Amino acid sequence: MPMDDKSRLTKACLILAGQWVYLIFSSLTASPALAAKEMRPLEIKQRYTQVLGILAAGDFDRAVVDLVRFEQAAVGDQQPWRYVDTLWKSKLHVIRDLLAGQDVDLLMPIIGLHHEAYFRYSELGRRHLAQHSRTMSVELGDILAERSGTPAAKSFAGWTLVSFAAYLWSPSNIGLSADLFYRAHLLDPGNELALAGLAAAWERSGGYEKAIETLTKALRLRGADPELLLRLALCNLRDPKGAHEQALAQLSSLTRAEAPGWIRSVAYQELARARLASDGASSAETILRQALQDLPGDQQLSLQLAAVLDAQRRRSEALAVLDAIEILGWESESARQTYDFWEPPDLSGVRSELRREMEGGLATLASSLQAVAAAGGGS
Repeated sequence: MPMDDKSRLTKACLILAGQWVYLIFSSLTASPALAAKEMRPLEIKQRYTQVLGILAAGDFDRAVVDLVRFEQAAVGDQQPWRYVDTLWKSKLHVIRDLLAGQDVDLLMPIIGLHHEAYFRYSELGRRHLAQHSRTMSVELGDILAERSGTPAAKSFAGWTLVSFAAYLWSPSNIGLSADLFYRAHLLDPGNELALAGLAAAWERSGGYEKAIETLTKALRLRGADPELLLRLALCNLRDPKGAHEQALAQLSSLTRAEAPGWIRSVAYQELARARLASDGASSAETILRQALQDLPGDQQLSLQLAAVLDAQRRRSEALAVLDAIEILGWESESARQTYDFWEPPDLSGVRSELRREMEGGLATLASSLQAVAAAGGGS
């Protein structure tokens, strides 16, 4: 190959290599991760103060949107966990300055802001920022409850924890959820949902003695709630030291018509199982036949009766019971499934109430922001 052709080829290769280097460098400088490195603590504090100003003016929705936008820019998409600590410390500096000489109630809207941001981040799949928002809300709630000491502040902090605990409730997160329910109960012993969630966690993990204790407290607050009574009866039956006879009497009372259908079905199932173990098949059969008169077509009760008949070698009767089971309805949740998979109620009302209550601290937040600005913007 002639020398000039080689030179041109070498030059072309160098140009091409340079273009690739430029493209790679451009993509790196535009990446969220590098943007995160460039957002220094001072800028974070300034941006966060701006968000709190929007919040103090009463524009909650815009404050949430702006918070989520700026925090995502602060941590980026690549290795965001590396920048959360700087974000957290910078924001704490702002809050520390705001609290100097001011009413601690200004924390209520800040807690509400991060409480709502948690759900936004969860929807976006931003796990690290969601965890940061939850941790911030929980820790600020503890400060609010401790420094205020009022029942209203403790209730607000407690319901914030309950909201997180209920959202997290699942077999994989039951430990974290139970811890939040427990902390909510410590802050606000009158929070019935915190007790119900905690009792469900104890029961699911086999801690029947603790579940009995917690359910008893919940019943003192809520009265004769059928579901709580059913869970208490079953925990007593399963706990070796439980009040077995009292539990059986409670199950018998729950089979009456005023209780919801799924509760009556589970109560009958458990009564039959207990009588089968203590008195034999005949006693269990009597209970199950009565149950099917009260709850005709109940599939689980029918299967239980067929099993009792089959154990007595009454195969034709057992087959007749099975043949009578309606095929329709298998896609709906059974009574036992309803019992086994405790679910917290819809918390949209709780979140709305928390948002209403946080408004009580907006004026204090606005006053403190003005005072810090007048003093030179804090440290």
